[in-house]
Amino acid sequence: MKAIDPKEGRVFGVNLVDLIVVIIVAFLLFSFGSKVLVKDMTYSGNEMYNAIQAYQRLDMKGFLVETDIDGKWIADEKEFSGKGIITETRGGAFAVKTPDGKNLLVGGSMGYLEDIATSKLHFRPLDNYVTALYLEPRSFSNYKEMFDHFKDIKQEYQTDHLLISMDHITFLNSSDSAQKIFNDFDSLYMLKYVGIVQTSDREATFKIELVELSELEKIDIASEGIETGKIEVHPGYASEPNLGEGFHVASIEDLK
Repeated sequence: MKAIDPKEGRVFGVNLVDLIVVIIVAFLLFSFGSKVLVKDMTYSGNEMYNAIQAYQRLDMKGFLVETDIDGKWIADEKEFSGKGIITETRGGAFAVKTPDGKNLLVGGSMGYLEDIATSKLHFRPLDNYVTALYLEPRSFSNYKEMFDHFKDIKQEYQTDHLLISMDHITFLNSSDSAQKIFNDFDSLYMLKYVGIVQTSDREATFKIELVELSELEKIDIASEGIETGKIEVHPGYASEPNLGEGFHVASIEDLK
């Protein structure tokens, strides 16, 4: 039997038209399967590029993203299964903060420079819908006054979560050291980033990105006053809110 028989229109004894149909069906099934995984926000360890692109779309809109991770430790190849808040992307990997405060670098299935080589990632954004509010700099007499201000915003917009970012927040004459203040913020699980901007004898300034309001209630920082730069808050919702005109609401379904 000829491998290719042009006269009979056969390849390995199979009708050429039937073979083309089988190839097309197989391709469509593969494409459909891949799209189902993406729509479910689940990615294999070989799909890190797609996973990173999906995360960046969510991050740009103000979503805080938790991820479930299955894989193995690269150092000893022991199995790993856990979760964490994605804090950033680094090349082809995710930096993730676990609930117990560990910072892990999660790479693809063939990763060898990271902590974890993943076989599967599943994204779970904190909310299904978010919008953005941009607030002018504010001064507060103490930490509780600042917390209550954000609590009022949460109540006003009837949100499930309120994510807060400040390009700088300065604590004046705090009895706590800058390192302790940093450690207090850094201990919070639902927080994407905190960094020390500058310190002096009477001031300690930090940058904060996407901290959930309920997390701020877990700490208390003594100071004689607080000054902020511009504030960006992201009200988050489980179901689509009716906020009226002037609000752009981002949906995870639109960003998948």
